[in-house]
Amino acid sequence: MTRSQTPSQFKAELESQKDLLLKACLHALNEIPDTRLSGPFPSTYALAAQLDRLIQSSK
Repeated sequence: MTRSQTPSQFKAELESQKDLLLKACLHALNEIPDTRLSGPFPSTYALAAQLDRLIQSSK
């Protein structure tokens, strides 16, 4: 990502990079052992599965 000057420029850049960022997060989650989480997802694998579904639905 480049440095954005205004909030609207940052938002536009983030939107254009969203899929790339989600895929990078999914890859990072799949690199670590399954770990319990607190919150809406019981584990890192459950969170990774939800991210994968989100990526697939945005295609």
